[in-house]
Amino acid sequence: MVRPNPTFLKKAEGIKTSRKKRTLIIVLVLLAITLGVVFVSSIASAQDTYRLMYPGLVGAATSTTTGYSAYQRPVHTTTETTTQVTTTATTTLPHAVLAATPTPTVSPEQAGVFQNNSPDLYTEDPNFSFKPIGIRTASYQQRAVYLDGLKEQVANYQKTHPGVRICYEFISLSYGDRMGVDELDPVVPSGAMAIPVSIVYYDKIAGVTGPLSEVVTYDNSYKGSRYSSYIAKNYSYGKQFYMRTILNYAVSKNDSIALNYVIAQLGGIDTTIAEIKKISSYVSYDDKVIYKDYSGKEFRTSGTISCYDMGNYLSYMYRTFTINPSVNQRLFNDMASNEIESPLAAAFPQDTRILHVLGRNTDRRAYMECAIVDYKEPFALVIYVEAASSSDAGTAIATLGGYTQQFIDSCYN
Repeated sequence: MVRPNPTFLKKAEGIKTSRKKRTLIIVLVLLAITLGVVFVSSIASAQDTYRLMYPGLVGAATSTTTGYSAYQRPVHTTTETTTQVTTTATTTLPHAVLAATPTPTVSPEQAGVFQNNSPDLYTEDPNFSFKPIGIRTASYQQRAVYLDGLKEQVANYQKTHPGVRICYEFISLSYGDRMGVDELDPVVPSGAMAIPVSIVYYDKIAGVTGPLSEVVTYDNSYKGSRYSSYIAKNYSYGKQFYMRTILNYAVSKNDSIALNYVIAQLGGIDTTIAEIKKISSYVSYDDKVIYKDYSGKEFRTSGTISCYDMGNYLSYMYRTFTINPSVNQRLFNDMASNEIESPLAAAFPQDTRILHVLGRNTDRRAYMECAIVDYKEPFALVIYVEAASSSDAGTAIATLGGYTQQFIDSCYN
């Protein structure tokens, strides 16, 4: 009987084992390639779905970079026809939108040479009115899910930008739902206080036929920087103004001296704040509070409110307007014609009407955008940002505005 050669058997087994290993490797490689193709295809499909839901915003609002170019206006085109000439234009918001914008005009010293101290006539803008609300396609349950998604987007933006302090408040003025992120924290409103102050003035003094023709005289009662006051920049002491003009300057020009004259007409700051508290006072302007700014510096100060409070002021303003527009019609007109460009303009189609006041405190690096947006439905939007640069703040406001636009679109598409 011939015995098998042990060496031959070992070689045969080695060959068999080697073949098994090669076969296994080939199978694993093919499986990995197949999974890779499936993964890439799913990502592409998800990206296509996102583009369909949020056209023009892929790679823009989702970006985590802080350069202003990271967020640009989605491409919305509008057609304007004048004497049979049609033009199409797309605008991108400039970097320095949050910086103080001095108006190129003569100095008070030059103006004093030929200044006419008599009050100038005020010409009222055409009355603002809201457009009809769109047809909503999302159910209440779907809308609640989308609103949770919006909150997550805002919170994620906070996390990815630790050097920027952000507070956010959204209120649907037609459906009543609201959502906030750090909306109860103290914030520095600066010129945005013109909104609640003007609300109180029209409620308590002007109303339908109030004394808007009353005359005030510009003197040294209130000091103001030429960059925070249109009056200080353009007029010398002795110039007279109708109260209607003063109210317009306080809102549409962010004029600090004009705002002080409105407060004086209401009986002073204490009386004014007491009236504002009746609307909302979670953080009252005259309370001393402690908070940390974007850089971690701690402040103990008065002169703060919350985004929640400002949202309540805007809601109150809207409710008053819907009941009796003549009470605060002029305030809506002034906010609609605000001369300080809104960073939110980068997030909505060009024909979207944004009624706003942008409070700016450059010493604190604080910017508070307070707006009523007349889009597919009217809503109040309050975005507060503290950042090392105005361009970072502008990027944050525009990006969060973009998230808000996505939410609204998802409820109507």
